[in-house]
Amino acid sequence: MKRREVTELLLASALVGRIAEASQAPAISERRSDVIVVGAGSFGAWTAYALRSQGHRVTLVDAYGPANSRASSGDESRIIRMSYGSQSLYTGWAKESLVAWHTLAERTRQPVFEGTGALAIGAQGGAWLKDSEQALKQHGIRYEWLDRAGCQRRFPQFALSAEEVALYEPDSGALRARRGIQILVAEMRAGGLDYRDARVRPLDRDTGRLDFLTTEAGETLSAAAYVLACGPWLPGMVPAVLGGKLRTPRAEVYYFGSAAGDEAFEGAHFPCWFDLSNPKTDAYGIPDLDYRGMKIGVDAYDEPADPDRQERTSTPRYLAATREYLKGRFPSLAHAPVIESRVCQYEMTPTENYVLDRHPAIENVWIAGGGSGHGFKNGPAVGRYMAQVLGGSAGNPVFSIQSLTS
Repeated sequence: MKRREVTELLLASALVGRIAEASQAPAISERRSDVIVVGAGSFGAWTAYALRSQGHRVTLVDAYGPANSRASSGDESRIIRMSYGSQSLYTGWAKESLVAWHTLAERTRQPVFEGTGALAIGAQGGAWLKDSEQALKQHGIRYEWLDRAGCQRRFPQFALSAEEVALYEPDSGALRARRGIQILVAEMRAGGLDYRDARVRPLDRDTGRLDFLTTEAGETLSAAAYVLACGPWLPGMVPAVLGGKLRTPRAEVYYFGSAAGDEAFEGAHFPCWFDLSNPKTDAYGIPDLDYRGMKIGVDAYDEPADPDRQERTSTPRYLAATREYLKGRFPSLAHAPVIESRVCQYEMTPTENYVLDRHPAIENVWIAGGGSGHGFKNGPAVGRYMAQVLGGSAGNPVFSIQSLTS
């Protein structure tokens, strides 16, 4: 037999072997990425951006689209503020992230950030505000103290008690949440990002190495590594790891309309704010942007949410609690009409720290989630961190899966 005939016979034999193997395994998409990121919210989109900035080929997948209304990164706006009490790590991350949001706006020439300032209200001498001041000093962030009289002069819309003070950050403000994420994803797609609208099925293994993901449509997506950044869907994706450890409570926000011609609650005259005065009730608000009304969220209840199927309509009980709060803090809006409302959900960890860690038993799967109501702003810092740990850098124990039960 001639050498050429031998070579052709060997090639034919190898080809038959590959066909036999393929008949026994699911068909894997020919386009192979270095990393597949599941979830196109703030954590997922910025992780994809950071990985692409390092030269990796990335596929970004989302069931309903970037910053969709079912996601925790949906709705029109979010606060970005640097005050975090004694958690100065997040102060530094927020400062870093604000630069990235500014840069995104400059790079795309799109409005992403509104410099309204941010006001934290709390009891005079309270530890959280004092710790925040120390962190702001440490990171070189501008701030001012406003007592009741000072706040009344600067921001007469607020009603403070004699025992309350406010810590004001003039360089903080509001992020245009939905728009910002969609702009970021559109920019990456224009630069060659492989983006897919697809629902990914839960992982089919608890140990070893993941070879591919499968979508509900039956497509398989293969990569060297996988990042699950799918917010309230994470417990369903990896139930053995996060089932029972990541709560997804429902939240309602309302947009109240002031009187015709009243500009007091617009961003030029009114800051973003959050209220620490009642430890049982978290409340925050964002100025009237784009004439939608003043946004307010009062987290008065702890009801579980289903991000796929829950009705996104407001409830009388939640609205009543919000109006009760409004009467005390913003008397001029006590009888203002609700002109828009949204229903969303958080994904809360027991520590309220994020979960940014490798899957404990699947070596090439990482988890990025647990935003706990304050994650959106820090998407850029989370993305940078995830790119580093995927590259082999040591992770911070604060963000470990183990910390959820320790």
